[in-house]
Amino acid sequence: MSLARRLLLAVLFSTALAGVAMAQQRPSDDALSAARGLVEASGAAAQFDQVMPLLADQMTKAFIGLAPGRAGEIREVMAEVVKRFTERKSELIEEIAVIYADKLSADDLREITRFYQTGAGRRMVEVLPEISRRAAAVGQAWGQRIGAEIARETRRELKKRGIEL
Repeated sequence: MSLARRLLLAVLFSTALAGVAMAQQRPSDDALSAARGLVEASGAAAQFDQVMPLLADQMTKAFIGLAPGRAGEIREVMAEVVKRFTERKSELIEEIAVIYADKLSADDLREITRFYQTGAGRRMVEVLPEISRRAAAVGQAWGQRIGAEIARETRRELKKRGIEL
């Protein structure tokens, strides 16, 4: 058997094994259904509705910057295109649901969904975007501070060993 044929068979075999592994890892329909419910109840799906207008606005401004004399047409086309892509929200929900269903059982997903349907859960959904933004800012500032301290400390320790950076 030629080397090319052996390589082809190896690639086909590897591809088949990968397909079998992926098929075996697919969450159950029950878990996926429960995960979709969680994605909706947790507000993750609604965040898409907030992101799309921001994304469209940024892209519109960028395109208008490239062709300022065509602003009206750019806005019109962007609105049409964004509408078509907004209709694809279910794709995002499905992909997120697969992630949840891969890590949590259907029963756990339903229990978490019930929490989000309580008063405290609904309040959490309301404030989570602000909490996430603020936590990200705090994390970024902390990372910069710690990074600078690590760099200073490392330089100091290296200097003791005769290495100047």
